[in-house]
Amino acid sequence: MKKNLLIITCLFVLFSCTKNNNTNVPTNEDQKKSNDLSITAKAGADSLNKNDTTKKARNKSINDVSCAYSQSYSTSHWSPSYYTVIGNFPAAGAPSNIVPKGTWQAGPYAFNNQGDGNLVVYVHATGKVLWNSETFPKTTRLELQNDLNMVLYTASGPVFESQTYIFKCGTKNPRNTMLVLTVDGELCIIADGINGNGSLATVTLGGTRTFGGVVTPNNASFFKLYTTHPQDGGISFAY
Repeated sequence: MKKNLLIITCLFVLFSCTKNNNTNVPTNEDQKKSNDLSITAKAGADSLNKNDTTKKARNKSINDVSCAYSQSYSTSHWSPSYYTVIGNFPAAGAPSNIVPKGTWQAGPYAFNNQGDGNLVVYVHATGKVLWNSETFPKTTRLELQNDLNMVLYTASGPVFESQTYIFKCGTKNPRNTMLVLTVDGELCIIADGINGNGSLATVTLGGTRTFGGVVTPNNASFFKLYTTHPQDGGISFAY
């Protein structure tokens, strides 16, 4: 009797341990479901809120810059034949200029403010995409603001910005600030600057880094090169 009871007790303990171990170790199918759920959660996350958080952190450091000088400029004033003007930035305090939906071409390159909400720089003949804002599919409005920022808005708020407001100096805006597409394939924001000899120069506030038809390393953002110290190679704006 004692022997039988001992056997029953051992079997009960063994069964309990086996059951507990099985509940703690997921099957391959459970692991697959877990992975799928993880991927779905990432894909369904509110990317705009995540980007906004990143932008706020980035803006905090950029906002410490006051009256920045550009380190990206031509030693001469660009000829109007070198670029196609997409839009002009307003004077300080004036309402934003709205860039209409449509396509602009300069040389073999094109820029499209698309109906699906995406901003795209591409090779006109082939359609090869060089840069895009990654803002589709959305209903958007592209504004050139009086703070020198280019912002793409939806009904719920901004989804893309050039962050070129760092070049604003108090209430002053650089003269002739424009959004242009060059015949070398770069979408950029330019303005008038002054060389050391007093002659006009073209100053770049930001661009897509698609010069020469290169596929950009910075999709969904504008590259900016600035300094607060003109002696480090910066050039001042003309106001």
